[in-house]
Amino acid sequence: MPGTSLLGTLSGRACLLAALHVVGLPGLALAQASPLELKAEAAPPEPAVLTGRIERIEIQGNTRTKESVIVRALRMAPGDALTAGDVGELKRRLMNLKLFTSVDVTTRADGPGIALQVQVEERWTLLPIPVFSSSDGQWQAGVFAVESNLLGLNKTLVFGGLGGNRGGTLFTMYRDPGIAGSRWTGLVTLQVSKTDRERRVEDVVLEAYTDRRFDIAGTLGYQLTPELNVGGGLFSLTNKPLASAVGGSVPERGSVHGVTLMAEYLGQDFHFYFNEGLVARASYREGVRALGSSRDLQQLSLSASYTLPVLGTHALTLTAMHSRSLGNPFLDAQLLGGVTGSRGFTSGTLWAETASTATLEYQVPLWSPRLATFTAHVFVDVGRVKWRDSLTRYAAPGVGFRVYIRDVAIPAVGVEVVRDPESGDFLPVATVGFGF
Repeated sequence: MPGTSLLGTLSGRACLLAALHVVGLPGLALAQASPLELKAEAAPPEPAVLTGRIERIEIQGNTRTKESVIVRALRMAPGDALTAGDVGELKRRLMNLKLFTSVDVTTRADGPGIALQVQVEERWTLLPIPVFSSSDGQWQAGVFAVESNLLGLNKTLVFGGLGGNRGGTLFTMYRDPGIAGSRWTGLVTLQVSKTDRERRVEDVVLEAYTDRRFDIAGTLGYQLTPELNVGGGLFSLTNKPLASAVGGSVPERGSVHGVTLMAEYLGQDFHFYFNEGLVARASYREGVRALGSSRDLQQLSLSASYTLPVLGTHALTLTAMHSRSLGNPFLDAQLLGGVTGSRGFTSGTLWAETASTATLEYQVPLWSPRLATFTAHVFVDVGRVKWRDSLTRYAAPGVGFRVYIRDVAIPAVGVEVVRDPESGDFLPVATVGFGF
């Protein structure tokens, strides 16, 4: 049964790639006037916008972010023609960088054309994130350092680790959305861990072993459009399992070296406490014997999430995920539980070779002072999970409460109460999440 968790869970190399939607997880804070504030008082009329040929671009307020990052995000340059409808679009593009609490775009006459003036207010992006989790006798604690605007170049670096009574994990990630200002993108992840794995049904441990693994992967991508990124790369996974203290079968040691393919569509617009629109990801990796693999592995992951504003200030989100892992059923099992789509299970105890999950969530803002916004939400997780000869179907409703901090680049601190699909009990879960 789930307990309290900060930052969700760390399950295999997806530990922070999924929990570190972005990336992940809920939207990040936005310090523009929130929908509640806009509803409370009429917005002042917008000044008239001069249009015409852009002679120069002037940027102010960026103490850390490089001007090249801002100009690249604008996708306009001197010599281009500006129309009245472009101003709102330019604001949207800059806010989608998730680096600023506010953006203002104005124009003034400049020779035969106009000067485009951009005023930004930056968010704090270098954060130490303390982590604690406890669940049914298991606990972990640690810290992660997160910089989402490395060197002012909109690059992300994550490093940290967890330790507890079931083992520990070290994890690092580097993500570059534009290598040397080009359309080429890069992602490198590294995980080293020694953790106890347990598969449970109704709190009974059916399978257990201690997993020791070294997992490194690198992907080179290309931005086909501002929203669509595709790429490929290499990975290396080494497992050295041990017998668990509770007994059980021990998988054989092995290593897999192979190729990865990925596609990512980020079509969401960044708002205060939700991101509007569609985000979708697909990834596939397969071991290659010619590269020295000692066993076979094929892993496919598909996910999509769409958020629709309702009544101006509410948000309706549908998230669907499908994954399949063909290899060693123990070493390569997907570890579900404690994450969106399977929050009614203890973290990492619902093993899957094939899993299909969906979540429907409705979020309502309650109060929006200057520094934060407080929201409430209801949700239901449904899923079909298969591991070897066992099949689990479930539906787990729940309710929750979140606090979104306005000027800091983490999404939300929250508390949820979710129904355990096996026992029927309603159990509390506390979370801090962030995403890329």
